[in-house]
Amino acid sequence: MENVLIVSSSKTAAQSLASFFSDTFGCTPKATESAYQAINLLEKDSSVEIAVINSPLMDGSGVELAEHIVSDTLAYCILVMKRENAEKIEERAEKNGIIVVGKPFSRELFYKVVRTIDITIGRSYKLYQETLRLENKINEIKTIDKAKFMLMQYKEMTEAEAHTYIEQCAMNKRKKKNIVALEIIDKINEQYL
Repeated sequence: MENVLIVSSSKTAAQSLASFFSDTFGCTPKATESAYQAINLLEKDSSVEIAVINSPLMDGSGVELAEHIVSDTLAYCILVMKRENAEKIEERAEKNGIIVVGKPFSRELFYKVVRTIDITIGRSYKLYQETLRLENKINEIKTIDKAKFMLMQYKEMTEAEAHTYIEQCAMNKRKKKNIVALEIIDKINEQYL
């Protein structure tokens, strides 16, 4: 976890939260004092992973900001508010994926909440990387299949011949099959289309 946003109208609370993240997780959070400032920052910086809102804010309760963050960004959101208010909005927050922490809270509890989110971010990043890898693999297969189809259509090869041709070209040129497939597609496009 590297990109944390703290939204707090109380400078003391903002400093305390910033100190917690700095000491515990070794990151330097960005801080804003209002929902308006937070929204502007989030529009400019989409890398925020966790937003911590210390409610109330000078321009609202913070609930609407939390809902905006979870619906319009990829950031996780922790809404810190008085325990009695937290109980009132708990169901609404849960439906929206907002984590509510009632004040006062212990440092240990807050650490566990943030650490759980940090673990989730790490797992999500691994899944994202795997998804990208699989998407690239699918695109490579599509490119190779398109080249095979064009060889079959314009060069009157069978599928096995087209497959062997692409593999042979890749070995001879010492290139990946999908790169050779792109070259074949370009060459056929120039000649026939």
